[in-house]
Amino acid sequence: MGEQFIDKKSLESIRERLWNICGEKKIALEDIQDRTGFSYSQVYRIVRGKNNMSVSGLIAVCKALEVQPTEVFNFKVQIPKHPPTRKNFNL
Repeated sequence: MGEQFIDKKSLESIRERLWNICGEKKIALEDIQDRTGFSYSQVYRIVRGKNNMSVSGLIAVCKALEVQPTEVFNFKVQIPKHPPTRKNFNL
């Protein structure tokens, strides 16, 4: 099995946005802990950590922060140029 892909640059952008929202709304990590039922270390890993996060965990944190996920994903990623898809290649 291959190594898990982790897009560190995008995760950094997401975490920076989550942290800024916490500051803007004056919501502490402990508040997110109370609102999600996650442990403090789990909340910390999602908002401040370096490892990958689950989509479900991220959505729970968005709900705790009272923001839509689109507010967190308010950044662009570089889309590489790919060769034609296999379906279109054989036309």
